[in-house]
Amino acid sequence: MNKLAIAFFVLAFVTLSASSQASNPYPAQTGCNLTEATAPRVRGLRLGMTTQQLLAVFPGITKKRDMKDAIEKAKSATGNEAVSLAFDPATDGDAQQFAGVVSVAAAVVKGRVVDFSIQYSGATWRTIDEWVAKVSEALKLPGKDAWATGSSEHPNKVLRCDGIEIEAGIQGSGASIRVTNTEYFKAIEEQGKAAEEKKRRDSKP
Repeated sequence: MNKLAIAFFVLAFVTLSASSQASNPYPAQTGCNLTEATAPRVRGLRLGMTTQQLLAVFPGITKKRDMKDAIEKAKSATGNEAVSLAFDPATDGDAQQFAGVVSVAAAVVKGRVVDFSIQYSGATWRTIDEWVAKVSEALKLPGKDAWATGSSEHPNKVLRCDGIEIEAGIQGSGASIRVTNTEYFKAIEEQGKAAEEKKRRDSKP
């Protein structure tokens, strides 16, 4: 995966994290009681894993000089801002473990993963329900009736649970899975609203 593609992927990842999650604080859906602690592990990734555990899955990224600052920030246990890391499974991780995966991104806050996304290539899915059925079977998730249509311009569906959200999407000859800790983004939204309210109170005509 070239640097331009990685940069674009990180930008899209951060934008979606900051906007779609904050602006759509959906409640949990009936039939899904998963939490961060019980969220599925996907190709060795899971919500709540530490930065060290994440880097152990992608040891190759630690050799990249241009990622040094981001990695150090991701290890920090202070601050509320998410640090986004993009991985090329072909060079950063185990090729066999990530067979069929073209890219991975993760957002880390205070040394723990709050969001991760995996992009797949190879199989072409005729409908989003076909991909959702595959995801549900593989990760032991509720069936397609528990998934709601998402807001993306590409076909996608979302499983909203107790403080987490799992999104499955398809585009062209690829597909994706994203797992998010929605409680973090809800807190960010509330902090933003509080800051704006303070600005309005302090404003002097």
